[in-house]
Amino acid sequence: MKIGDIALFRGLSSVDLAKVLGKLERKSVPQDEVLFRFGEPGDKMYIVLSGEIGLFIQNPDGTQRALTSLGAGAVFGEMALLTGEPRSATARSTEATELYEINGETFQQLIGQHPSMSAYFIALLSGRLTATNSRLAQSLESEAARLRQAKAAWPQMVAEALTAAAVLPFADYALLERRLNTQGLDTAVSAHATVFNYIKRDEKYPFRFSVLAGARQELEKAFADKYGPAAKAAWLEEASRYYRELGDWSAAAAMLAGGDGSGWEMLLADLHRCFALNRRSSSSHSEEAPQNTSKKGKKQRTNNSTTPVSSLPPFAELLEACPDKFLRQWPELLLAYLDSCLSRQREEGFIRLQAILEQYPGSFTKEQTIAMYEWAAEWCRRAGRHQKALEYAALAESPPDSEDTWPAGSLTAAGSRWRSGVTRRLAFNAGALPGGRTIQLIVAVLLALLSLLYFHFAPPIAGFTRQGMDFAGIGIAAVLLWIIRIIPDYVVALLMALLWVAAGIAEPAEALSGFASPSWLYMLFVLALGAAIAKSGLLYRFSLLALKLFPSSYRGQFWGLIASGILLNPLLPSSSAKVGLGVPVARTLSEAMGYADRSRAMAGLSLTAMVFYGFTAPFVLTGSYSNVLALGLTGSSSAISWFQWFLYALPAFVLFSIGMTIYLGWMFRRKEAGKPISAEVLQEQLKLLGGFTRVEKITAAAAAGSILLMMLEPLHGIDYVWIMLLGFVMLAVTGVLDEQTLKSGIDWPFLLFIGIAFSFGEVAQQVGAVDGLTALLGDRLAIFTASPVLFLLAIVLLSFVVTLVVRDDAALILLVVSTVHLAANAGIHPWVTVFVILLSTDPFFFAYQSPTYLTAYYSAEGKSFTHRQGQLTALGYGVVVLLLTAACVPYWKWLGLIS
Repeated sequence: MKIGDIALFRGLSSVDLAKVLGKLERKSVPQDEVLFRFGEPGDKMYIVLSGEIGLFIQNPDGTQRALTSLGAGAVFGEMALLTGEPRSATARSTEATELYEINGETFQQLIGQHPSMSAYFIALLSGRLTATNSRLAQSLESEAARLRQAKAAWPQMVAEALTAAAVLPFADYALLERRLNTQGLDTAVSAHATVFNYIKRDEKYPFRFSVLAGARQELEKAFADKYGPAAKAAWLEEASRYYRELGDWSAAAAMLAGGDGSGWEMLLADLHRCFALNRRSSSSHSEEAPQNTSKKGKKQRTNNSTTPVSSLPPFAELLEACPDKFLRQWPELLLAYLDSCLSRQREEGFIRLQAILEQYPGSFTKEQTIAMYEWAAEWCRRAGRHQKALEYAALAESPPDSEDTWPAGSLTAAGSRWRSGVTRRLAFNAGALPGGRTIQLIVAVLLALLSLLYFHFAPPIAGFTRQGMDFAGIGIAAVLLWIIRIIPDYVVALLMALLWVAAGIAEPAEALSGFASPSWLYMLFVLALGAAIAKSGLLYRFSLLALKLFPSSYRGQFWGLIASGILLNPLLPSSSAKVGLGVPVARTLSEAMGYADRSRAMAGLSLTAMVFYGFTAPFVLTGSYSNVLALGLTGSSSAISWFQWFLYALPAFVLFSIGMTIYLGWMFRRKEAGKPISAEVLQEQLKLLGGFTRVEKITAAAAAGSILLMMLEPLHGIDYVWIMLLGFVMLAVTGVLDEQTLKSGIDWPFLLFIGIAFSFGEVAQQVGAVDGLTALLGDRLAIFTASPVLFLLAIVLLSFVVTLVVRDDAALILLVVSTVHLAANAGIHPWVTVFVILLSTDPFFFAYQSPTYLTAYYSAEGKSFTHRQGQLTALGYGVVVLLLTAACVPYWKWLGLIS
């Protein structure tokens, strides 16, 4: 049986199926093997692929009684994972059987990432409950004969009352008297002792009783025979209306739980009206039990007015049985139900919400859906599911573009954005500097204002002009705000451009000139290509193909991750996106080999993936958008082709690869023993992906063609910006890059930021800030400029220090603008300076320093390696960067890049 044929996984895409398959453990079970026993704690569930599993219970005399047999596609053992209760039966193979085994952690991941699985388990549990009730009814058949004999001896009024009461979950004497148009029912019932063999009094409500299960089926059949099959629903609605008139909402809801559902619309409408009245009269409602019904109050039950009550019953219990198709039509009541579940820590609210949002897209306004995702985030936070909490919080803050309702499929599409968006959010939050947020905020604002005032009124220093001083003050203020991240980086950049114009430092056209540069257009095209690649699933396919070529042992997959990281590096211009793919793949491989979370073996594979998927980006032009950003700041972007960049960086890449391979192999040499990866699993994952789709073919052609043309630029002379434009046009014309992908797949805030960043270098040059900074630093760094090796090593160490405070693109801008012209005066080509800075501005000696490292860490939910293991890897990375920088100086001199 194929994984796609299993009902649990229906509705998942081919890529999702392949990823799920990597998390499952296949198990062969011989005949008559016990998988678990009755009463044992349960930490696994199973899916039958072939063969047969029997479920048994223990009889009092020690023998076993068979409950059922499960064949291919059956799911069992999940109840222990859902409820935490011991096993309710013994599972034994009745023939040789193939299974998928899912542990508790993987189970939680799957239902958290795929709401359709939650809906499947709800339907499964409902079906099993129905089957259990059916078997119970059959076992009570022998009681029916005795009931018919006793019923013949009762007065007609009592017999009819019990017949009508059997249709209801419970009934009051007054309700039955109203239906039968009689009085004195309680007295008549009390006069016949045999009646009490078939009913149970309610201890809380003296005039309420319910018919016992042993008699219910026979009496319900008598009711249907006398009044017709449609009479049951009408009687349930009448009873529900009766209790609504009394304000007993719990009883009213209970009447409808066993009907066809049609009465729920009226109950929800009345409940919503009452709920709205309560909300207007009080800022919050208390959830108390419905008021008791006294004998004295029995005379008031014929009141036909709907009376709002001062307090409503717990919505968690009240709406538990309400079908989703009705509840979703009343968003306020749905949210009240969710709040009630939250206050009572009932997980079914969370499960139902996921199912409703998945099954009924377009049912809610944007604001309502955001409120529901905020509720889900709060539930996950209280439940300790912090990863999921941030996923829902991220989704609540990133609604679709629709102004009225969310269109069909948008929730599923949004779900696919969770895992990329939430990892970025986690990395962003973790990248904040240590210390109190409020103090940081105050200090940053004060220093930013002080910088603006000081540089405006202070006399020019060194070679700075008056305008250069103002420019420096604005720049330092912006850096301070980038450090603390009070407001988004792109907003700070736009405000910086505004101050340039307001202070007369630059004309508007100059302040926004970066948006008209070829480098900015290249960034747009390369981000669009990255969005198309991410959408197509190509990288995941290529990762599996690369891993399949290597042996299934730790050592084989270690080399496979190195090779696949190197091969994929030029295809996606984002280090974070690449490690967000590579580290989860490494974790899946580690789990398949039986390695525990954060074990040396799992950490070794995961950190190898992180280094070779993410930290090799500076070695090729298309490895990261930061490469073009840094080169664009020097004004030399058009002078370096893709092939030249590759040629200049080749020895450094070889030294880096050798150095990090040796270091990672040595550091994790004492790894745990594991089992080989099943080649069949990798083959099955590739089989699930199927052949290359049209989108994959077009995307692969656009990516490979663009890179090939850029490599051949010395032959055809076309600048790489226009090559990327051709790739962009190809993707747009064929529909691979549709309007929605352009809107959601491209980081437009970053493009706003980078447009101002490209203007920064030009404005700095025009106002003399670059010359002033060069003069200011020249004398102080004279000892280093005398030797290219010392100067470049100083830049590496300076970058390591700067990133302790300033991170990401802000650090890159600061270091490039500060050093590139000084290096040029020392005879060092701008590319060399930029390359060394790119290698050095993403260290991870401390976790918050590196967005790439944080993305790698959180893409595996922090379970692949510890920060201590990451720090040890960072030490090796820092040493390798220093060594390769010094070692490559003779090569760069030979190429004429250093004079």
